[in-house]
Amino acid sequence: MNFHPIITRFFLCLFSVLLIAVSLGTTGCAVYSNGMTLPNPYYMNNHVQYFPRGTEFPFPNEAATIQETQHDTF
Repeated sequence: MNFHPIITRFFLCLFSVLLIAVSLGTTGCAVYSNGMTLPNPYYMNNHVQYFPRGTEFPFPNEAATIQETQHDTF
């Protein structure tokens, strides 16, 4: 009985499983948690970005120009 093909197939399968396990373990994946997409496992060490609240109406100059134009035409 020749065990060479069986041993070769066994080591090939073992190598494939180990390769997949190592590649999955070393690559990061995005996690969706609490409404945020967290790109890496070290997100708790990142600095918090703060964006101050802006105006309620984003185009006050444009609105003032439109009102002046409408007031001048009538």
